[in-house]
Parts: sequence; structure tokens; C-alpha cells
Amino acid sequence: MTFTVVTKPTLLCVIVALTLPLSGQTKADLPDLGGNAFSTISTEKEKQLGDVMARETRGSLPMVYDPLLDEYINAIGNRLVSRANDVKFPFKFHWVNDKNINAFATLGGNITSHTGTLAIADSESEFASVMAHEIAHVTQRHIARFFEARNQQAPITLAGMLGAIILATVNPEAGMAALMATQGASAQSAINFTRGNEQEADRIGMTIMVEAGFDPYAVPNFFRKLTEQSRFLNQQLSFLQTHPLSQSRVSDTRLRAEQFPQRFIPDSQDFTLSKARVLARYHYDKADAEIVFRKKLTEPSGNTKANQYGLAIALLDNGSLDPARKLIEKLLETDEHNLYYMDVYTDILLGQKEYQRCLELLEQQYLLRPNNQVVTLNYANVALVSGAHRLAIHLLKSLLFYKSDNVLAYGLLADAYKAAGDMAKFYEARADLNYQYANYPRAIDDINEALNHLKTEEKLENRRLEAKKRQLQTEFDRLRRM
Repeated sequence: MTFTVVTKPTLLCVIVALTLPLSGQTKADLPDLGGNAFSTISTEKEKQLGDVMARETRGSLPMVYDPLLDEYINAIGNRLVSRANDVKFPFKFHWVNDKNINAFATLGGNITSHTGTLAIADSESEFASVMAHEIAHVTQRHIARFFEARNQQAPITLAGMLGAIILATVNPEAGMAALMATQGASAQSAINFTRGNEQEADRIGMTIMVEAGFDPYAVPNFFRKLTEQSRFLNQQLSFLQTHPLSQSRVSDTRLRAEQFPQRFIPDSQDFTLSKARVLARYHYDKADAEIVFRKKLTEPSGNTKANQYGLAIALLDNGSLDPARKLIEKLLETDEHNLYYMDVYTDILLGQKEYQRCLELLEQQYLLRPNNQVVTLNYANVALVSGAHRLAIHLLKSLLFYKSDNVLAYGLLADAYKAAGDMAKFYEARADLNYQYANYPRAIDDINEALNHLKTEEKLENRRLEAKKRQLQTEFDRLRRM
């Protein structure tokens, strides 16, 4: 299923005055910290602030809402987290649509990778090394301690700190300048802590990698590749600007890796398919993607399922449905339940208006994997397009019961209610979507619109929506005081 990457370029507004709100329907109990949110950050406070930061980031960066890629990064991330010590809360992993190589962690176990990081990784272990490094920053509480230390020098506001962090992911130099202006912090420690913290994250991260079954030699290999690329480009990569890489760090990781036996660790199929998906849909332009994958397939050892899959995506996105269908059907013959292939196949069928065939395939997959977000979102989308609005609503409400922060589900649910003519529910779903994008004013306006569409006798619904509006306003007012 093809989804639009939602971009909300409001960085200047975020830095000057961060008044956009947050989301998450059941999480109104934000930390009541008075005028100083960062004086002492307990684990629970860190989790709550991390939730705030994650939602604000969602509303300010070009996040990728791709169910397959979301499943992949969270599977890799949680595999690593399961081998980490001092894990205080659940981790969540996200994507930013950015061709630059970078990743960052915020409070509360929220870790975000640029799509460019996966695109450049030559192995799954290389990509895992970046994730493990960021996980170590969280488990060692480097971020929380950084905020506390900065706050001792000058009071930190949620707006100033978060705005600088968000800007730093897009433009590291500007982000450092913003932090320096906000806090008077030194350029060396402005973004990603101190050299000591970086080295500790390298050490802990490598241990996590080994315990999770990845190749520790991928760490020095990835560092070497980054330094070589930076030298070739005659400019410093964004990853190196936010993760200062000294020669001693490279040497330390090499020596530490040599303590482990070398062994071949093959990449998973999910890695190769996810990388092909990123390259085809987020790294290259549509026309270029087709050329790139056609060339890959002619190279020695290049006729792989991943490259065939990448070409199928490129053909689909360029409107070449028939050749894309032939290619993906051959792949499905080898693995009929593969969700990467099924996702592209149902998109092709949708484009060819074979709605009934599409619904039948997805119904079968839904029975096998109920509430899997890849299957459910595709199924609901086809149901919506084909006019089965109530089926779409049922599927999406069920998914949101298990995954209450799914942005795509809220968007589709709003469309389904509108198509069904239920305008009160449409505006409420749109309010929930705006809530996910940290936009309280619009969310509250949408609740008011929903109230206007209720009938006079719907008193219970009226009271429920009024209570929801009060909850939104209370949370918004509390956030603005941070």
C-alpha cells in the first residue's frame, strides 16, 4: 500500500515558540513540573517527556508512515532492546524521510533513523549497529543527564531544547547554533553529549549487538565507510556532525570487535527487502529507481529477489502495472504469504480496479494475521476504495484498539466516516489525527465541529465529546507552561 509521507515543516515556529500540542488519546497525565521540566528527571518523568517529544517531532519532521518499514525497524530495535540492560520502559522506533545518514534518540526510548541510514548500510549488522548505539544512549541515561546538566547552567524550556534537537536532525550546524543560543552550551557537547558518552554508547551498543546475534565487526566497518565517504565528499556527513567520530573511537571499536570471533552472519530477507523498498520509494526518484534496479539485475549475483522486488515497486510507482504484476506474481509463487510482495500486489490490483480479487486476498491474510498493521491497513484501504465503508471502519477501529498511535489508521478512519456520511465521527477521527500531529488547536476545533453534527437526542455522545475536549484543553495548557 502506498502512503504519502506527511511533512509539517514548522521548525522555525517550533524553535521560537513551541505551542503545537501532542497526541495519544489516553495519555493526558503529563508531568506537572512547575516552571522547570528538567531539574531532576525520574524514569517516569523521562517516559512522559519522551512521549511529548516524540509527538512534537512527528508534527515537525518528514516522518515516514510505511507499515512494512515500521514493522521492520521495530523488530530490529526490539530484538536489540531485549538484550540490553537497564531498560526502564518500552522503546519505539521511527523513520524520517531523509537521504542523509543519521539517527537520533530522545527521552523515553524514542529512536528515529533516517531512511538514508538503511539505504547506505551494506549489511543488517551495520544498520543494527546504529540502532544499538542509540539504544545505549537511552539505557545509560545520557540524554536525561545531558538535559539535567544543561539546566544547571541555564533553565531549559521544552520549546527551546526540543526545537534545537529537531533542527539538528535536519541541519546539524544550525541545530548546534540553536542549542548554543538557547543554553550557552559548548559546540562539542551541544547535540550528542560528550565524547565519553559516545564511547560508552559504542561499547554498550556493541555488547548489545553481539548478544542479539549481530556482527560486531560491522561497527568499525561502518565507521570507516562513513569517514571515507565524508573525505570523498569533501564535507562532513550529518551523522558525523551529530556523532563526533575521532580516530580513537574508530580504533576502540576495532579493538573491541577483535575480542569476538569472526563469523558469517547472513542478512535477513526482511533487511534486503526493506532496503530495496527504501531505495525504490524514498531514496531515488521514480524514473531513476527503475533504471537503478534494472542495472542491479544485470550485474553478477544481482538477480536477487530484493532487486526484483525493488524493480516491481519502481514499475508500480511509474504506472507500469502489467510488467509490475508479472514480476510480483513470480515472487509470490515462491512465497505466497510474504507481506512485502502482498503489499505491492494488492496495490497493483487496486490500480487495475480488481477490487473483489484484492478483498479476497486480504481477507485471507487478515484471518491468518488479525490486526497486523500491514494487512489491516491495506484491507481497510481497499474496502474504502471499493465502497465497503463499514468494513473499513470495523477494521480500523480494531487496529487502533491495539495500536492507538497509528497515524495512517486515523487518517483512513476519518475518510471512511466521511464516505459513510457520519460527519460527527469524521470530525472526531480528524481530531484524533491532529492530536497525533501535535496540533491541539485544530483537534479542539474538530471536536467542536463534531459536537455541532450531533443530534439533540444524542446526549451521551455530547457529554463524551465535551469531556474529550476538556481533556485536550487541559493537556494543552499544561504543555504550554513547560
